[in-house]
This record gives sequence, C-alpha cells and structure tokens, in this order.
Amino acid sequence: MGFSGQLTGISSDLGVQGRNGATLAVEDVNAGGGVAGRRLKLLAEDDGNTPEGARRADEKLLDSGVVAVVGHMTSAQTLAVIDLFEARRAVLVSPTTATPSLTGKVDQFFRVIPDNRSWGVGLAEYLASHGPHRVFVLGDSDNASYVDAFNSAFVERFTRDGRGHVVGREWFSSRAGPDWSREVKRIRQSGARGVVLAASARDVAAFAKANGVAGTGLAIFCPTWAYTREILLAGGPSVDGIVFSTCYTEENPSPSFKTFAARYEQRFGWPPNFAAAYAYEAVMLLAKALEKTGGLRQGLESALVSLGPQAGVVGTFSLDAYGDVQRESFLVTIENGRFQNVDHDR
Repeated sequence: MGFSGQLTGISSDLGVQGRNGATLAVEDVNAGGGVAGRRLKLLAEDDGNTPEGARRADEKLLDSGVVAVVGHMTSAQTLAVIDLFEARRAVLVSPTTATPSLTGKVDQFFRVIPDNRSWGVGLAEYLASHGPHRVFVLGDSDNASYVDAFNSAFVERFTRDGRGHVVGREWFSSRAGPDWSREVKRIRQSGARGVVLAASARDVAAFAKANGVAGTGLAIFCPTWAYTREILLAGGPSVDGIVFSTCYTEENPSPSFKTFAARYEQRFGWPPNFAAAYAYEAVMLLAKALEKTGGLRQGLESALVSLGPQAGVVGTFSLDAYGDVQRESFLVTIENGRFQNVDHDR
C-alpha cells in the first residue's frame, strides 16, 4: 500500500502525521493477521507540495505495484494527479482532500473527510450570530480548489440575510512568501474586524504574529487546514483565540478516539491531528475492502463503497456510491495554548 503526502515543507504537519497514522493502522492490521492471510507493507513518498512532485511520487508508487495509494493531504495535490489514477485505473483514498470539485463523481477517488463547504456554512452562521460582522476573506492560491470552495460557501451564507459584510476578498501565494505585516495593516484599514484565512498552519501562525505586533486586534477564523499542533509551535501566544471550523475535535469523548490518541502518542511521541486520525481510518477502510477482494486489486472500487457503516476512530462513517462521506462539524478555538471546543452560547 502506498502513502503520498507532503513530508517536507510548509504542509509537512499534514503529511508526516498522515504517514504516521497510516503506519499505525498498517501495524494494527498486521497484528490482527494481515489481509487475506498476508501482511501489509506501507511505502511512503514525499510529494514535495508541488504538482510535479505529486505525479513523481505517485508514478513511483504505482510502478512499484502498490494495490492502492493513501493520499494526498491537500486538494491541490490530489487534483494534480487525479487523471493519473484514472488512466492507471488505480485507487486513491484521501484522508484530508476536501475540495467539492471531486464530490458526486464516479471515479478512482475516495475519501474519509467530507468536502469543506459545510465548514464554511457553519462558520458563517456562527459569525452572523456572534460577530464580528465585518470580515476580510483571504486564501492561499496554491491550494485554490480547497480554498475557493470554503471561502465561497462562507461568503454566500454570511452575506445572505444582510447581517454579515465582506469588506474584501483576495488571494495570496504561500510559495511567493507574503509580507504578513503589510497584509495585516491593509486588512485592518479596510474596516474589517476579522479575517477568514484559508491557509496552512505556518501561514496562519505568521499572520497571527504580525497581527499581534501591529496591535490591530483582528479576529482570525480558519477551516480545518490550519488545525494542527504546528500552529501552536509556530504561533505561540499570538494564536490564542483563533477559531477553526472543522469535522474533527481533540475533545472527542468516544472511547475509540481516546484509545487511538493515547496509542498514537505513545508510538510517535506527539498527539495526533486530524490528518493522523483520518489516515488511520483510510488504511483500515482499505484493509476491509481488500479482505472482500481476497487481497486483489480487482474489484476494490466496488468493495470500498459496499462496506457500509464503519466504526472509525473519529466516529462512525460510510462511503456513498461516489466514495464521499458526511461527518459532524465542530468549531474549535485555542485557549492558553490548547485546543478547546467553542461554547456557542458565549
């Protein structure tokens, strides 16, 4: 089985934890006897966070004979290779690709995370009720499909009844290295009281630091992408108060999640993030589908969508006929350097 994700660079917090979650799942499958009497082996490749790197990584994995690939960790990387998997008739199961441009399609792509429009709507409804009511919307053009879907869903719902006002909406390129001090001052001068920032954890942390230095007091709101512990390390106290709209929470009370989190931290020395948990679920899902095919590649697509409800570590889920899922959404904030669920009544 292959794993393909960003193991270096600005989004490596997703790729490394995703690989680790997949590794733990493979170890658990093998401890339980493997698949169809055979042990699983995980081959991991760094996709370099570029379209060219993604294709090189996947071609190497597919040429090596993997039965399926778990990846990629961002929508841009997945979209860069989807035609390759169609041409090779190979299965790609993503832990974290949330673009809706792949929703509702019969193809070689499957995922265990929902598309991100619901997070945009959830955040918009919260801000429409609680404020701030004047926001600037900013997104990383290097992951455009993911960002545009989230931001568009947010803007449509936020402005629908006239309570919310978007004073500006722009793109930036993370690869170009934004001047965050200038961005913060410009956004505050627009009259915005908050910013919806769809970007990686490191970019959001850099924006939060510049926001603190400038004393502009902008409230910061993000989709799941930046919800990793990298933001705590990179941002320090400046990231307190950031709110994430997500389908994952570290305060998940289910025994299966608590057991997984404890085992993951014991194995890797670091608490799992959403990428780790969903990569674990992706491998376990593939393992069950492969049991139905007798470990063979043939018939894997139909096996995946026929499995029915799965008791994942995050919660119960199932794939629909298009390989998509629905999951519960949450709002999570950072308080005193810790992730906490948002109290909607405050």
